Amino acid sequence: MSRDAPDQEDHSFYEDTPAYKALKDANVLETKYRRSSVEDIFTGTDVVARANKASNLAARCAHGYFCLPGLGCCLYHATHMELFVPAGHVGLLMDGENRYLFAQPGMHNIQSIFIRSVGTKPLRGLIQHGNRTIVVVEQGYLGYARDNGQPVLLPPGIHVWTSESLEFVESKPLDDHLCHFGPYTLVTVDEGYAAVTQNNGRQHILDGGFTHFLSHKNWRFEKFMTLKIQTDELERIEATSADNINMTVTSTVNWRIKEVRVAATMAAETMNSSGTGTVSADISKLRRDVLKQAIASLAGFIGSVNYSNSFHVAAAAQASREAPPLAEAVPVADEETPPAFNDNPLYDEEKMSSAVEHANKVTRTYGVEIMSINIISATPCDQALTRALASGAVASAEALQAETAARGQARAISIAAEAEASRCKIAAEGEANAKLVHARADAEAERTRAEGAKQAADLIASSEVAVDLAKMDRSAKMLSGGEKYFFGQEPSMLSNIVLREGDAQGRGLASAGVV
Repeated sequence: MSRDAPDQEDHSFYEDTPAYKALKDANVLETKYRRSSVEDIFTGTDVVARANKASNLAARCAHGYFCLPGLGCCLYHATHMELFVPAGHVGLLMDGENRYLFAQPGMHNIQSIFIRSVGTKPLRGLIQHGNRTIVVVEQGYLGYARDNGQPVLLPPGIHVWTSESLEFVESKPLDDHLCHFGPYTLVTVDEGYAAVTQNNGRQHILDGGFTHFLSHKNWRFEKFMTLKIQTDELERIEATSADNINMTVTSTVNWRIKEVRVAATMAAETMNSSGTGTVSADISKLRRDVLKQAIASLAGFIGSVNYSNSFHVAAAAQASREAPPLAEAVPVADEETPPAFNDNPLYDEEKMSSAVEHANKVTRTYGVEIMSINIISATPCDQALTRALASGAVASAEALQAETAARGQARAISIAAEAEASRCKIAAEGEANAKLVHARADAEAERTRAEGAKQAADLIASSEVAVDLAKMDRSAKMLSGGEKYFFGQEPSMLSNIVLREGDAQGRGLASAGVV
């Protein structure tokens, strides 16, 4: 068995995708047979196109093709073979030793009496010519071949080999979730799913969002398991409440697989009874287990409900402290919000959580989480009882309406009283402020009048002094200039003294604020 030399050019970009990467990481891709171009296919004794019409004509003339029409023609065709291989094709030849040869596209003039042509084939897909093989693997595909029973995986490209044992089997696309290549399996798991596999009886869970390579025959794919939220309708059941009322209940449940390994180990069917073949991809057994547990927990919850209590439905799972009764008086001034009434527990998410938690205590043991149990309808089986409870509900609603109206009226009266008190307070404050302003104005007026009277008196006094001074001055002028009138002084000196005294009094009045 002979092997062709591996190509030297790097073609790793051909398999630059996650699926090919998984195969490269497992080191199972065989690239030594890959060629970089069509010209590299033809090696060794393969025939290369070197002829043309002119060279063929020269060869014919050299053998007397035209000079000796009969003998020359026979001699030329006995020793030469003219061959044309169309572009995109490969010529198939056999030599005198029955070796298998390829002819390059183009014109050939082969000088041999033993080489014969067995046809041409387009360079597409698989070309098998004896022990010579040409395979073209498309992008997105993987070539699978066997060599002495061993798998050979071929990446995209042109592959050429000469071998007695290497046999090409098929070219398979990689867009399937499961691709089998002899003992190998390529598994692509979408996000939101997980794959369950068994490696010699040991369970392996493959995560979603990746392509995984199973490296031997006994590492088997079992099934895909969804991690998405499931919504199922529970079957209609008849359950008895705490006050012995039979009710027909319809409901739904929301759940999901939280621990794939636990679910595959404890609940989901993964192994085929015959040991071969595939198991259904659904999770029907696991689904049945979840629905049965949800029904059991729902029935237990309904058994704790007093259906005929307040408003024909009672509150199950009462809180540690009970709410005050509806008839209890509440002071209006201390009331911030209306009192809360008991909700219907069958439609109360918080109270229904007790049923959900009860179910999860069991389902968590096989890797499932119940997110919610929702009651769509719950009606008594006895129609007469339904009518009686409906009448009671109407009476209770009317009583509630009357109480609500009374509370609203009391609240309105309280608001009106508070508004009147605020108005009286504001009016009193306004009146007091007005009186204070008037008193301040009267006091200011009295002070102004007093200051005016004082200024007038001072003005009158200053006027009398001025008159006296005038009289003195006139008397001084009447006296003789040489006579001494007062203390040996001249009469004009007396008037100066009086004037200075008057100026002093004037400055005193000015400093006192009298203009």
